[in-house]
Amino acid sequence: MAPADPRLLTKAKWLLGLGMLMFAIGQSLTFIIVTPLARKVGFSEQAFGLALTLASLPLIVGAPFWGRRSDVVGRKPIFLVGIGGSAIGTLLVAYVLQIGVNGWLTGLGLLGLFILARGAYGAMASAIYPSATAYMVDITDVKTRGQGLAIIGAANGMGSVLGPVLAGLLAFFGPLVPMYVAALIGLAGAYLAYRLLPEPATHAGPRKQVKLKFTDPRIRPFMIMWLGFFLTFMALQIVLGFYLQDVHHITEPKELVRTTSMLLISMAVMIVGVQIGLFQVIKPKPQVLLKLLGPFFVAALLAMALAPTAGWMTVGFALLGMSFACANPGINGSASLAVEPWEQGAAAGFLSVGNTLGAILGPLVGTQIYAHFGPRAPLWVGAVALTAVSLYALTIKVPERSWGAKPATPPPPAPATEGDGVPAPATPGAK
Repeated sequence: MAPADPRLLTKAKWLLGLGMLMFAIGQSLTFIIVTPLARKVGFSEQAFGLALTLASLPLIVGAPFWGRRSDVVGRKPIFLVGIGGSAIGTLLVAYVLQIGVNGWLTGLGLLGLFILARGAYGAMASAIYPSATAYMVDITDVKTRGQGLAIIGAANGMGSVLGPVLAGLLAFFGPLVPMYVAALIGLAGAYLAYRLLPEPATHAGPRKQVKLKFTDPRIRPFMIMWLGFFLTFMALQIVLGFYLQDVHHITEPKELVRTTSMLLISMAVMIVGVQIGLFQVIKPKPQVLLKLLGPFFVAALLAMALAPTAGWMTVGFALLGMSFACANPGINGSASLAVEPWEQGAAAGFLSVGNTLGAILGPLVGTQIYAHFGPRAPLWVGAVALTAVSLYALTIKVPERSWGAKPATPPPPAPATEGDGVPAPATPGAK
């Protein structure tokens, strides 16, 4: 059962956020290190991109699977699988790259090992977000839902800031040292969660009866929201370096890295400041944040497109941070109100599919628009797309709920049956 003491509930929220922070540090470290090493170990850009796409496929099936499992075995065990499994997966990826750096294996053999290692990482790491989201839904009520989910988003944003800093410091000791440290950080997060994180209350006894499907109309609108949001963001992120070179004429590598880091840090700082500061005080409703994330994103893209210098683009990225701050508590929080308490894990898993599809398709869409229509085209097209998403959000009906962090009435259990399918006799004294 979840602890009744509010202090223990607060402790659980921040422990969950700490675990997410450690995972995000490891995740950002991994991307910073892996991409520069791709050429060093002999991967072409096309081969590396294909490998990452193939390795991302387990995320699509993994998130719904782990979400459902969290409805059956509990949130904490699946969260531990995600945190610990992502750490082990990071070690596998680092070791494969070490093999390539040392020249022990090259070509298709090394590429195949990389796909397997990265795929294993994705299969385990995909357990984190569904279990963390469902956990936070379990221990919050409707009034504090956005506040709780904001902690997860803030931890992710803060990890994205700390990761590059640690990578810069640790890279002096060797190109793969940051990845090994990231794995240790992830294992430390898993240990802390194992020792200190309580299991929230279960909301339903007959969990095997959960029938939530990918096509369920209750969660479809929120999957569409995540798909549109992440597709546009990943398209922007993948062309950002090209945009700074072609529009603002920043071609010197160190200056390009510094400028890109400045823009992304301004976004991350806004995410953390809003979610840890503002949202913990005003406690906005998820339905409100759902409607705000699109307009903030549109304003961000327009500010970037019209910025006279790269420095002025920080205004756009700060607005993008506002959009991100609204996204997780707005979309996932609203989705949690659209389904029943015993369906939260499954719903969170399906919502993660929207994120993943957007992350996979975004780079392909962004580079094609950039190449065929010019540097500013992804920004203008993105603004149009997010305007459509904003209008769509106005049509989504989010039900008002009163249930919170306490067991809800589950669906009636299926009648017990004998081995031949005949209903079992009633237990004496049963009503």
